[in-house]
Amino acid sequence: MAEENVSYSAKRPLWQWVLVYVVIGLVVYGMVYYFVLAKKEGKNPNSPAQSTPPATTEESSSSAEAATPQEVILLTARGFSPASLTIKAGTKVIWVNQAGALATVDSNPHPAHTDYQPLNLGNFKDKERLFLTFDKPGTYKYHNHLNSGQTGTIIVQ
Repeated sequence: MAEENVSYSAKRPLWQWVLVYVVIGLVVYGMVYYFVLAKKEGKNPNSPAQSTPPATTEESSSSAEAATPQEVILLTARGFSPASLTIKAGTKVIWVNQAGALATVDSNPHPAHTDYQPLNLGNFKDKERLFLTFDKPGTYKYHNHLNSGQTGTIIVQ
């Protein structure tokens, strides 16, 4: 009896190959969506981002703003402006996205974001705001994770 030397994979019907590639495609799509697209849409549940709070009465919000010093940093297509900001402890810094695209505010170093965890504010869409109150003196460096050439520094006295 002569033995045939034919591999098993050559004998699989076409529908099985199609099924294998569809399953692989779905797994890859799911991973891309979870790790890339969901985070870009701001659906990162682990992000401690603070976006603009819901509207409150004009009286209470204006009295709170008067009590807390504030500084604004704009993010444009060219980067953060001002790139370096010196403030007193207790000052609230507000980042406004005017870059026309999704952006982030994350502490250095890129991509680990380990220098100052509260500064890992996460994603914010164009025209949105993020904020953080700096209570401790120090130098805090940050960047836009989606465009790591956009950097900034907060110096708290």
